[in-house]
Amino acid sequence: MSWQAVARKEFRDAIRSRWLHGSTLFFALFLGGASALFFGVLLPPANRQVSNLFGFFANLGVFSFSFPGLLALVLGFIALSTSYGSITEERETGSIKLLLSLPNSRLDAVVGKLLGRSAVVVVALLVGFLAAFVALLATGTRLELSSFVPQVALTALLGAAFVSIGLSLSALADSNREATLATMGLYLVFAILWGSVSEGIPKLLNYTAEQIGMGGVSELTRVKIGVFLKYVNPLKTYETLAAGLYYEPSKARLVSTAFGEQTILGPVLSESIPFYFSGWFLFLVLLAWIIVPAAIGYWAFERSDL
Repeated sequence: MSWQAVARKEFRDAIRSRWLHGSTLFFALFLGGASALFFGVLLPPANRQVSNLFGFFANLGVFSFSFPGLLALVLGFIALSTSYGSITEERETGSIKLLLSLPNSRLDAVVGKLLGRSAVVVVALLVGFLAAFVALLATGTRLELSSFVPQVALTALLGAAFVSIGLSLSALADSNREATLATMGLYLVFAILWGSVSEGIPKLLNYTAEQIGMGGVSELTRVKIGVFLKYVNPLKTYETLAAGLYYEPSKARLVSTAFGEQTILGPVLSESIPFYFSGWFLFLVLLAWIIVPAAIGYWAFERSDL
C-alpha cells in the first residue's frame, strides 16, 4: 500500500540523516544512565525497585516534579523536532510534488509520514528503555514489570502524539520558518504556560457568572474544571496515567496539582473518581492527541496549493 511505502521512506531518510542514531544514543544515555546512577549509586539495595525512579513523583504543593514528567518534556521536544518539518521542508525543496506524482494520495503521505516518523521516535525510545532494563538487571533492582511495561507503551504513545502535533503544524504552515516558530511556541505553551491558562479559565468563568448575575461558580467546580484542563495537556495526561501505574487512583490524579487543589479535590476523589478523571478517559485523551492533530494536518494539506 502507498502509505507503507511513504512510511518506509521516512524511516530510511531518518537513518541516512543520522537523526535516528542521535536520538537513540540520547535516550540510551538518558534512561540507561539515570537508571544506573539512581539504582547503582544513589539508592541502597533495599530500596532498589522500579517505582523509586520511573514512579517517582514529588509534590510540594506549589511545585511538583516527577521523572515521568521530565521524560515527557524531553520526549515531546524530540518528537516535535522529528516531525515539524515533515511537509514544509519537502514543499520548499519541491520534493513533495515528486512524492505525490507517484501513486500516493495526500492521505497516504500524511499517514505514511505519521507512522514513519513515529517509528523513528519509538525505536529510539525502546532502545533507551532497553538500556534502562539492562541497568535494572545489573543493579539487582526489583523490576515491577506489571507497571514498567505499560509505562513503556504509554511513553511510546506520547511520542506518537507529539509527532502527530508536529506533522499537523507542518501541514498548516506555509514555510519551514513558520513551522519552526509555531512548534517552539506550542512547546512553550505545553511545558510552561498551560498551568496558568488552566487556572485562569475557571476564574474567568466565575467572574463572568458573577457579572451576569448567576451567582458565580462554586469553588469545587472551579477546581474540577482547572484540574481537568491541566490533564488535557498531553504532558500531564501521560504523567497522570504513569502515576496510575504506581499509585492508587485518587492519589495518582493529584500528583501534579497544587496544595489548594489537593485539599478541595482530595476528599471527592477518595470517595469516587468522576469519569472525566478516570484512567480510561485520560487514555482516550492521549489517543485523541494522536488522531485529531493528524486529521487536522490532513485537512490542511488536502486543501493547500503546492
